[in-house]
Amino acid sequence: MRSARRTRNLTPAADSDDAACTWTTERILALGATTDLATAAAILGISRSAAYKLAARDAFPVPLFRAGAYYRVPTAPIRRKLHLESPTVSTDGDTGGAGADEDDGYSGGARDTTGCSPPP
Repeated sequence: MRSARRTRNLTPAADSDDAACTWTTERILALGATTDLATAAAILGISRSAAYKLAARDAFPVPLFRAGAYYRVPTAPIRRKLHLESPTVSTDGDTGGAGADEDDGYSGGARDTTGCSPPP
């Protein structure tokens, strides 16, 4: 007689998105000034739920701040934690925009220009 329990296939399905979602140095440097907590957790190899628990206890591995209902994580401490070089800032052609970049000061926090975003 067969067991009433269902058996599960323990082998994960091959997902091509996993290879595309690998955090490289270039992708981390392209994030902008801040990022969300889920993205920072993915970069540091922490699960999303653990990241929110650490943030609530003020124990996240890099400094973060709360903006309304959201956590924002500056990318500079992430780069320092991972020992990544900061990109050099060019002053050639500075038009006096007080730090505005080519996206009119957009820090890249609300959109992912790297092609991989964390699941909602």
